Amino acid sequence: MLILSRKQEESIVIGNDIILKVVSIDKGSVKLGFEAPPKTLILRAELTEAVKSENTKATGDAVGKDILDALGAQLKNKYSKEMNAKDVFKKERDNKK
Repeated sequence: MLILSRKQEESIVIGNDIILKVVSIDKGSVKLGFEAPPKTLILRAELTEAVKSENTKATGDAVGKDILDALGAQLKNKYSKEMNAKDVFKKERDNKK
């Protein structure tokens, strides 16, 4: 983690297109201003944690990444077999012509 000290009205440049500016400091609170491209997503950390928590509740604790990956592999395998069966049928049909 990089730690920098900044005074009010001073800025930090992140990459080529993000500017973080200390707007005000008051009673233990710091207000920050961000200048970034419109497509840049900027969220408070507690919001991302809340979303993760809600997603976990919605899917249930038993459903994890490993289970979803396994399900995805099964679907991919099934789709692949279906496509192979269609190709075989098409070849047989073309050979009969």
